[in-house]
Amino acid sequence: MSASVRGSRGRPAPARRGEMLSRMSVPPLDSMPPIRTSLARGLAGTWSSPFVVVGIVAWILVEWLVVVALGYPGPFAWLAHSAAPAPLSTYSDLFLSIGTLGLAKGFPLVFVTSGLAHALLHAIVVGLAVESVETGTASRWGAIRGLRAFPVTFAIHAFGVAVLFIQQLAAGVGGAGLSNILQIAIFVLATWVFAFAPVIAVTEDRGFLDGLGRSIRAARLPGSGNLTFAVLYVVPWYATYAATVVGSVPGSGLGVNPPYSAWIFVVVVSLLHIAIIGAIALRYLAIAGEVPDAPVRAAPARGQRARGRRSGRR
Repeated sequence: MSASVRGSRGRPAPARRGEMLSRMSVPPLDSMPPIRTSLARGLAGTWSSPFVVVGIVAWILVEWLVVVALGYPGPFAWLAHSAAPAPLSTYSDLFLSIGTLGLAKGFPLVFVTSGLAHALLHAIVVGLAVESVETGTASRWGAIRGLRAFPVTFAIHAFGVAVLFIQQLAAGVGGAGLSNILQIAIFVLATWVFAFAPVIAVTEDRGFLDGLGRSIRAARLPGSGNLTFAVLYVVPWYATYAATVVGSVPGSGLGVNPPYSAWIFVVVVSLLHIAIIGAIALRYLAIAGEVPDAPVRAAPARGQRARGRRSGRR
């Protein structure tokens, strides 16, 4: 059977893609859609679902009540990035963990506390986003289906902490301008590398390393604009993060009773993250059949193996 019919591990990837996209409420795409189209359709597909909108508001409310009950003093604004894919949500994981447990316990337990919760949230959101792209709506089945991506999203969150360390090293390089450029570039590269991996885990049931390799190959497709997409996503996020640090956005101060403006800010930014994830799902599903398989390493010839063993004995 030809490679165009069967993907790696014998999976009929293109056939699956056609089956999924045939159920979309809008005509399917045969190539990577433009960035503007991706964002518009990602926003429409996720924001039009009451299940998604009500679900993200409920998540924010429950998470806030939990962290406050555990002793978190604020700022509330950090919850705006809880729904973002890692490593962009790593700052939220870090500050929520340290604010709740203190520096001694919060820093080493960042994986087990908010990092674990946000990895679960990201997996569910990806499942909902994929379903909204496939069918035009999102339901509980999409959330359940998204759970298969949890090992991948958790691994990405773990790598997000490593990215945070690298980013902190870059913060000490050069002046403020060069430092900011380097930090943004690191997050852009990480977003570009990891973006498609959770979608691949949901739609193709691949493990982390297999899905990550396929994510990178999809990101590198010529003319896809994926790097530009990552830049347009990371730069506004970084500006929002910086504004939260300096206290210029609603809910960036300490306190357990955030004003209504802070709730509006956190909910809107969270929904924008959801729309971006929907756009990422759309962009991958549109070109899933065009992503090349990983190259297969040829086994060495019998004579070469024998010569290698003889040279090893010498």
